Amino acid sequence: MTAQRAVSALAVALTCALAPAVAHADGWVTVEYKGTLDESFVYQPSDPSVWQATLHFVWAERQVFHLTGTDTVKSEGLHLSIAGRQSSTYAPPNTNQNCSFAIVPRSPFAKGQLSPLNAVWHGTAPIGGSAILPITGSYAMSTGATSMAPSCELPQSGGAGVGDQLPEAVATVYGEAEVAGIEAQLGGPSVTRRFDADGKTPDGRNTASLHATLTLSNSARRPADAGGSPPQSFTPARKQAKLDALDALKDTMQRALYPCGVGVGVGTALIAAGPVGVAVGGTMSALTTPLCLSYLKTIKDEADTVADPPKPGYRTAAKIQPVRAPAAKLPACPASQGAGSPGAVCAQLQPAGQALLRATRATEAAATAIDTTISRETAALKADDRKATALQDRTLRTLGRSFAARRRAEIAAAKGVAQILRGAGLNVTLDPAAAAAALSTLQQRLVAARLPATKLTTALGGAPQVTALDLLTSLGG
Repeated sequence: MTAQRAVSALAVALTCALAPAVAHADGWVTVEYKGTLDESFVYQPSDPSVWQATLHFVWAERQVFHLTGTDTVKSEGLHLSIAGRQSSTYAPPNTNQNCSFAIVPRSPFAKGQLSPLNAVWHGTAPIGGSAILPITGSYAMSTGATSMAPSCELPQSGGAGVGDQLPEAVATVYGEAEVAGIEAQLGGPSVTRRFDADGKTPDGRNTASLHATLTLSNSARRPADAGGSPPQSFTPARKQAKLDALDALKDTMQRALYPCGVGVGVGTALIAAGPVGVAVGGTMSALTTPLCLSYLKTIKDEADTVADPPKPGYRTAAKIQPVRAPAAKLPACPASQGAGSPGAVCAQLQPAGQALLRATRATEAAATAIDTTISRETAALKADDRKATALQDRTLRTLGRSFAARRRAEIAAAKGVAQILRGAGLNVTLDPAAAAAALSTLQQRLVAARLPATKLTTALGGAPQVTALDLLTSLGG
């Protein structure tokens, strides 16, 4: 439920990749960022008791930077204050999902975690400051949760938030406040930038209010010299990798709906379709588990590529690892009685199903390598290591070609399975309620696979939706 709100790793990288301020002067720069964010969500405005949620978030950040005559900027320490509460309540029979927790600063900070504040010097008169709204799990954490459910927490890889859509009047301002910048003249007066917005979505389900100020004050003299420009943090290869991952993520979510959300129920439904269904139902049931496991890993890697959390080892190029997983163990097919007979259809389906599993695993391996690479590039950018950044960028281009080729092969294999089922007059269709239940099951399995719902929603740019209401459509056939 935190779509469009948690600070993306991309936005953090764009800010933190800037080179530290360097100056041939002696002085002090102070960056302060504080504010409040309130959100409310009502699932059914005509009856709010069905499901409603609220967030109150308050933060204050302050950091002083010392500009010395030795061309360095030394932080005098970060002061970070976070307070708030997030709550959700449900009407019977779903009251067991009720959740409430307090929000406090994360303690301890992850090793190597960058400060949400920074001072930047580009070699011209203005000095820059940047600030991250500390609503993500990198800076905030939950405490005192009223439920043991995995969703009743603020995970380190997620963020606080309850709305499923930001009101239009708030969205633009929020986007600017997520990672905010400000400039002032060295030795000049303090400068303050304000972020104020209130609004409600037309359907009345979501309201939000944001009020914050970012202030930069300094007493530093203008430096006589300065360092070089920072490295590019959004190269064409990096942008393409993210676009490809987002496109693939949406497709993989639909394809995973049946093996992960319906599971062996796919085979059960086919068996009920008659003799041919009986012949192929066992095969489809046997394929669901290995296909689901591969899809879960692929979805996580694709979402991570969009979010790109930093990883160490950025001076090493990732490689696509060979796929060593065994073929699926499938039941024996009945004897063929000629074209179109149950045995003949089963004999067609089994190699096609194994080919789909191999292709899915091959795509998974490429997605993993890209996830590793783009995360290493993020770390290289933050370390201002241009050589390592260039290496990861070259690797992204190479891996991107492999990923595209493997996705094409997977899509073709999925269509091959769909064609066999369609030729036999077999399909599995879900009504809207069953589709929603299957999506919920898939999301629960993704959380168990260490992909928080908040990260998936943020990567997709909104809550996951079901578009494939039948098995053949999910296969692309």
